[in-house]
Amino acid sequence: MKEIIILTGESGSGKSSAMRHLEDLGFYCIDNVPPDLLRNLIRLIDDNAEIEKAVLVMDIRNPSFRSNAAEILKNVKRDFPQVKLWFFTANKEELIKRFSETRRPHPFERYSPGKSLEELIEQEKEVLTPVKEIADKVIDTTSLNTHDLKRLLKEILSTGKPQLKVTVLSFGFKNGIPASADNVFDVRFLPNPHFVPELRPKTGTDREVQEFLLKFEETRKTLEYIMNFVKFTLPFYEKEGKSYITYAVGCTGGQHRSVALAEMIATEVAKTFPNFEVFVEHREQKERRKVET
Repeated sequence: MKEIIILTGESGSGKSSAMRHLEDLGFYCIDNVPPDLLRNLIRLIDDNAEIEKAVLVMDIRNPSFRSNAAEILKNVKRDFPQVKLWFFTANKEELIKRFSETRRPHPFERYSPGKSLEELIEQEKEVLTPVKEIADKVIDTTSLNTHDLKRLLKEILSTGKPQLKVTVLSFGFKNGIPASADNVFDVRFLPNPHFVPELRPKTGTDREVQEFLLKFEETRKTLEYIMNFVKFTLPFYEKEGKSYITYAVGCTGGQHRSVALAEMIATEVAKTFPNFEVFVEHREQKERRKVET
């Protein structure tokens, strides 16, 4: 059976880069397909013995896409079960950054010329929601550069789904919240080993610091609450198509409390989710490593 992927999604989310990578992986690619021609193209590909796998890119550049894409795609998925629909997305802040860097106009400007870039992105997201809801795979490229995207596409094509990469990151609030953080936990309320003379020169990677913190019920309760949240959210992040997720733990300086809790959380996540790649990172120590179970 031929492998046919319909690739769609938000403007600036990486569809063009994905198409180039997929072309390098042997796919026959057609860009900016009008929705009304989709069925005929699928039939032509099916009838062409020289094409084994193909990618058809559809998006808001085509004027008719706004009004009839969702209905057409729903019917295509029903009538051509071998065809898969991939939807590319990224968060609003990242899309604004990408459009600002490239200085290209947003495609929605032709419909709403008086709106700001932020408003245009929000409008497109709303219009594309029905398409996103019927997608077989949602790929969030917010944290991906072009090399990450290529690796991810290879992974999806070889295994059927990406392996979620989880980072538990410690940091100090005095140096700012990490831009890569998807969730932030503030542990500055916990007892501070900094004020214990023999612990001050150590960090949260040291057993003595961890044992000191675990003496306190508030530390044990905090770990329990954070782990409950992580265990609850990770399966949904995977379902949403996330490739990378970062849980950040912050204390004042990023030396003791946040480091110790990040170590313990990362170890527990790796045990609970053996199918995910888990990393622990200590920003202030410039250290990152994979957690082995």
